[in-house]
Amino acid sequence: MSHVLLIRALEDALPLASHLEALGKKVLCYPLFEPVFFAISPLENPQALLITSKNALRAIKNNSYLKKIPLYVVGDQTAALAHQLGFITVFSAKGNSRDLQELVARQARPDAGILYHLSGETIKGDIVRELRVLGFKAQRQVVYQINDIEHFSNSLTTDFFNKKISHVLFFSPRTTELFINLVKASKLEKEIALNKALCLSYDIAEKAQKILWKEIWISPHPSTHNILGYFDDGK
Repeated sequence: MSHVLLIRALEDALPLASHLEALGKKVLCYPLFEPVFFAISPLENPQALLITSKNALRAIKNNSYLKKIPLYVVGDQTAALAHQLGFITVFSAKGNSRDLQELVARQARPDAGILYHLSGETIKGDIVRELRVLGFKAQRQVVYQINDIEHFSNSLTTDFFNKKISHVLFFSPRTTELFINLVKASKLEKEIALNKALCLSYDIAEKAQKILWKEIWISPHPSTHNILGYFDDGK
């Protein structure tokens, strides 16, 4: 039986794997990176924290002071993790970073303190700059970095050659680009062309399109629930 390949960090991949297995799918988890967390500097006059990555939450999960500050997150999955980790006031934009910016602009106040975007070293878009244009005080603080793997393992390469994998799930442009580069470095383009790429959004699909696939499918809404919906009809 063919497998669905998950390339997310294990903290995110394992719950997703459980859902897929409940749908009758075989799953392979192969993280392409590991997060390294940094100590956070003291925040001056914080109004709220802005989170666009679950890893940013994990970087501050042991800071009881920060858990008392209102938290704005991109989507419901991140909001669920925030509640699980003990954050008290959590607002979900239920979408992408643009939706988050619009939510913050509606609910926050320009005169009520500083909005802190806690992020990794690499970000897509600059929510701090956009909020400053709207009159808010906003700052970015890097709380983690991502260490990428340098090559596929022999076992994963063998799985591709043996046609063991049928689908690859993509949840971020950065991880997708890394995967594509590793495919090219491993000269696996012909094997990948037999697989289907399931992408959380159009910008992720643009990265995936740099090589040939059997099919590139794009989730109708950028949420884990919707990308899982691909398999609802037994695909």
